[in-house]
Amino acid sequence: MDFEVSARQTASRLQQQIELDLAAAGIDRATLPDDMDERHRVIDTALAGSPVFQARALLGEWCAKQHGRAAEQAFEEIRPDLTPLLERLREGATRLTVHAFDPPKYWSEIWFHRTRGGWDASDYNGFIHGELVHKKYVSQIFPGDIYGNRRLILRDLPRDDYARILEIGTSSGHHTSAIAEVFPNATISGVDPSLRMLEQAQRVGNEGGHAWDLHVGIGEDMPMFADGSFDLVTAYAIHHEMPPKAIAAIFAEAYRVLAPGGDMVMADVARTGSLDRLTAWRFDWTAKWGGEPFWRATAKLDLEPLARAAGFVDVRGYQPHPGRDPYIIYGRKPA
Repeated sequence: MDFEVSARQTASRLQQQIELDLAAAGIDRATLPDDMDERHRVIDTALAGSPVFQARALLGEWCAKQHGRAAEQAFEEIRPDLTPLLERLREGATRLTVHAFDPPKYWSEIWFHRTRGGWDASDYNGFIHGELVHKKYVSQIFPGDIYGNRRLILRDLPRDDYARILEIGTSSGHHTSAIAEVFPNATISGVDPSLRMLEQAQRVGNEGGHAWDLHVGIGEDMPMFADGSFDLVTAYAIHHEMPPKAIAAIFAEAYRVLAPGGDMVMADVARTGSLDRLTAWRFDWTAKWGGEPFWRATAKLDLEPLARAAGFVDVRGYQPHPGRDPYIIYGRKPA
């Protein structure tokens, strides 16, 4: 895993040289075209003969395909010793309920982040991605404190007394842990389509002594929760993994399950329109080989109109760190 990190860091250094080469060719943030496809064409043409550009693309492709496989191999090395502990951590106060649902194509037919077979491909995929990929790889290659960002958006909320909180897109429990830290007295529920990821979230909850209520299902349709069940609905980094129509449906369901006067806060990747053209191209280029088919369509979305259409008021979208993640969307259900 350390080698995977060093390979990705090398790719980032090559990226810096690429952008210096572009500047030398008179291509920069000001001269790049507005249209993203045309932007790619201009850069591809300018760097067609660049060995650095070719090496960057090759190394980026290798990292995108290999980091998950390396984590799988790392897990197999420790599986015999680790499995008994992982099974014991399924026991505790955190509950996991499996519901029947129609899996949306964006989840069932696409391998997120080029994970072979999808999130539920193997019995311990939740641990592999929650602990090895995220903590040994992702947290090392992205700038800033990616876990601290979760606490940041929660502490920016107007209340500190939410009693019932729902997280949409729980995955392996990183945001859930932040919720429990910021609101230690709240009852926390979570929903996610991946059984394997929620199994890991259950382990995390039990290890921390929590009593989370986890459900296998989708945020667009949550019949397991009655109208007005929660004081806060939150999500972190799920919007860019789905098409815009699914995002609109999630806002509508979040509004339904919120009690009058309740709050909604969700975070995702930086909006393309808030970035300079060169940075936006870099993000878009990385997303293409990184297994993010909905990135371009969703990263340019203004989520404020979608939230208002669902019924939310006092809606605002903002980025606490201009030019980088996260983008935060907040709204309130009228009392």
